[in-house]
Amino acid sequence: MKKSSQNPEKEWKWPLGIFTGYSIFVIGTLSFVFFTFTQKTDLVAENYYEKTLTYQEQITRMQNAQNLDNPLTWRQTGRYLNFSFPADQAVAGLDGEIIMFRPSNSDYDRIYEIKTDPDGLQQIDAAELNPGLWKIQVAWNSGGVEYYREANIDLR
Repeated sequence: MKKSSQNPEKEWKWPLGIFTGYSIFVIGTLSFVFFTFTQKTDLVAENYYEKTLTYQEQITRMQNAQNLDNPLTWRQTGRYLNFSFPADQAVAGLDGEIIMFRPSNSDYDRIYEIKTDPDGLQQIDAAELNPGLWKIQVAWNSGGVEYYREANIDLR
């Protein structure tokens, strides 16, 4: 009779190691897949493809806003965001909207209709907006000419 040079206890350790390694890999992969499917994804715009097709019009609106003698300005004073539109446009009449876009969570996005006083001023109560980074997008029409301006603002 030949004696086995291997110990029976050592023979079964390598299959257990392979099984453990494979199990960890499968559990890790499934956990990652579950994690990715439960993450919320926000699109900047629901119809982003259609918007890319008409982007030249957007560039024209942005150039119109840049070419104004008295451009649109805004600043935060206390709990309000004060928008100052060109006074000559306010007299002629303004039509448009102010979009407060929150890049981190689309649930916080707000859209305000432009309603200025005769001097071209409009206030938005910033107290209803969560502190943090916001993108302001202003699109308006005055005298048949369209304008657009956007910038980032950090609300406190």
